[in-house]
Amino acid sequence: MDLRGLYRKSFVLPVVIAFTYITLLLDTVKYPGFVGNHFLIDAKVYFAFTVTLLLLSDTKSKLMDFISKTNRFFLLAALPVYLGFSLLEGANYTNYVLSTFKFHLAGMVQVVIFSLSIFLVDRFRDTIPKYTKRFNAVYLAILFLTVFFMVKNLTYISDMAVKRNSYILFHLGNSYDEKMFYEWGVFYRFMVFVKNNTPEGATIVIPPMQDPWLMGSGNDHFVRAFLFPRKIVPETLIISDIKKYNPGTYILITWGKEACKPDPECHGWPRQDITAKRIIYKDPDSEKAIETKENAIYRLEDDKYVYGVIEL
Repeated sequence: MDLRGLYRKSFVLPVVIAFTYITLLLDTVKYPGFVGNHFLIDAKVYFAFTVTLLLLSDTKSKLMDFISKTNRFFLLAALPVYLGFSLLEGANYTNYVLSTFKFHLAGMVQVVIFSLSIFLVDRFRDTIPKYTKRFNAVYLAILFLTVFFMVKNLTYISDMAVKRNSYILFHLGNSYDEKMFYEWGVFYRFMVFVKNNTPEGATIVIPPMQDPWLMGSGNDHFVRAFLFPRKIVPETLIISDIKKYNPGTYILITWGKEACKPDPECHGWPRQDITAKRIIYKDPDSEKAIETKENAIYRLEDDKYVYGVIEL
């Protein structure tokens, strides 16, 4: 049986493209990650799979020609719509579009980039190597993973870049702190709190670079950018030898991703009792300190304040 001939005559590719559009639209009107949470496979995986299929395909038919032309019109409409809503978001406040129009810009950018990907593959089809026998399973796996990596990062970077530039465009007179808070959210306030309550020569002990602190307070390169010239020291989940740290060392009290708080398996850090010279707790709604305890013991079960610093 000529499988390649059957594939060329079938509706597989058009159906896959239509299905991917549906998954991306669901992530737009529901929330980014909706498809992955309810159907096990994330919409970005379908996105990458479809683009990979397009890169390797030499299928030509009247239906594919129709899809290509339709996609161009859709792209010309979707791109300005996305940019327009992004400008509205920047002119107002974070999640303005979601609260007003009930859809997610982070999902919509995936739709736009998917449409752009189809256009680019179609535009440069003649320069793309097609599937042959020399393309083995390893090659296909590497190609898919490369496309998936690009899809995952490009959608995030594009959405953030457009949002931030839109905000700056409409808020040229805002202060440095206001712009930084818009860009980094509550994490920026936490870093300002730590900076205001520790000397420049201090050693700051942070949690391990793993969830839920991976992209925030557990990332030493990230934290150092905000707290320099302070010395940043990553620790393990349980600090095995606190006595190795000199008096005047500071240990962060942090929960990392706030979304983990309802999870009974998720706890704050540090995950042990620590005798402290001073414990400074952060106000949940600002960068200011809300309470200071002298000569106290930090206990994990007492961490009703989710952010702060422990001075040894």
